Amino acid sequence: MRLQGAQGIQPVTIGNDVLIGSRITILPGVKIGNGVIIGARAVVTRDIPDYAISAEVLARVTRYRK
Repeated sequence: MRLQGAQGIQPVTIGNDVLIGSRITILPGVKIGNGVIIGARAVVTRDIPDYAISAEVLARVTRYRK
């Protein structure tokens, strides 16, 4: 384990006016933009752009807010 190399702590960045549902898992280093809506029980594995709606289990962008 020691020889595999430890990765430093990667912060999660959450923008303004974000609605996050219940039982969400956000992985380290992910950036969530402003005005994002994330549905319940999603796993956020990659960055989500501003004003996106993500309602699937793997937190893919479903559509954008107007």
